[in-house]
Amino acid sequence: MEKQMLFTETVKGEGRTYFFDMKEASNGKPYLCISESSKNKEGEFERHRTFVFEEDFEKYAAAVANALEAYAGVEKAKAA
Repeated sequence: MEKQMLFTETVKGEGRTYFFDMKEASNGKPYLCISESSKNKEGEFERHRTFVFEEDFEKYAAAVANALEAYAGVEKAKAA
């Protein structure tokens, strides 16, 4: 059975591309696959993936929010 795509978004950064894909597992539960694709020194594409499962969505989102908040504090301190 092919995994059903529930959501997808692509973010192009400098020298890398991120893919956020929400899919449905065979048990019917959603999971998030975050992929990063970039070229290595030989010009070949490398891909790294992280999977976040439904039971961890809120914890993962909170950790990302905390990291961005910490980054904002660092940038604010640099500007002062």
